[in-house]
Amino acid sequence: MFKVYISDSVYDRIINLEEQRATSGRSNLYKLLKQQPVQILTDKDTERFKSHPDNMLKNPSSLYILNITHAEALAIQKTYGVMCLSSECPDISPLIDVSDIHYPKEQMKLGHGWDTVLDSVEKLPSNALLLTDRYLFAFHYPNAGDGIANIKDILTELLPHQFLGGNYHVTIIFDNMAKDENYSFDEIVRLLEEVKQQLNRDYPITMEVLGITPDCSIYNKLHDRMIISNYYFVEASHKLAAFNKDVGTVHQMLIPMTLFTESSLDGKSTPPLDAISQPLATLRKFSKSLSYLPESAHSTYLYAVNGRKMEKCLSIRNRLIK
Repeated sequence: MFKVYISDSVYDRIINLEEQRATSGRSNLYKLLKQQPVQILTDKDTERFKSHPDNMLKNPSSLYILNITHAEALAIQKTYGVMCLSSECPDISPLIDVSDIHYPKEQMKLGHGWDTVLDSVEKLPSNALLLTDRYLFAFHYPNAGDGIANIKDILTELLPHQFLGGNYHVTIIFDNMAKDENYSFDEIVRLLEEVKQQLNRDYPITMEVLGITPDCSIYNKLHDRMIISNYYFVEASHKLAAFNKDVGTVHQMLIPMTLFTESSLDGKSTPPLDAISQPLATLRKFSKSLSYLPESAHSTYLYAVNGRKMEKCLSIRNRLIK
């Protein structure tokens, strides 16, 4: 859940300054502080985050504005994948969407494929990814959209090159009944584990694979094809297996978005943040239910972690739904 953690002195300064201005001249930061949940931090709280920045991963999708230097904030942001800003210059513009829309066409080249599509979001801090597309593995050959190859391209662009927050989390959800006949669940798991190893990141990655069936309780609530991280998401109108290298596999829209727009901060539209609240809430509820589901309910999905198929899932590990 998005929340703003802010040092008390910084909060007071921003509010006092902004409320001396006309309403029309107030900043997006002021509007955000008035619109979203805010936790005001004492000096002791701020010092605790500064000394133990890994604690920020307990609330991995939050915005932290701390009474620390710009260099300290940038170091935390780069190594822990959380949005951390200094009181010296609390610039929230990376969270304000610029409305990039990409429209690949079938069998036609689009820039550098996923590399081009993800340009507007790939530099945002990130500590987890969740990919959901029921038909991600519906095809086994490149021209129609090879799910494995597309996942490799997506992860290559989006996984940070530095991360000190323990395990980076990746969860991939698809319809196990709608996969190509040449794929088995075990084969998909094996290939995804190979992809993980080929990424050559110097931090551990927890890779979860969840193959649901139409009988699974979350099936009908995961219709949208999305890549979700802690400060952005990418929506595909048709499928995430969007490219064969840099050539489109189908006509569709691919829309990368950050969490807010200027219009949403003005109260004139819905923030993009709301688009990921429903799937994350669905998965959070499902994860919490797993420990007390009847045995028969566990037959409605298959689950694997780090290349190993599990008898059942007792909890989804991805920090985005904690």
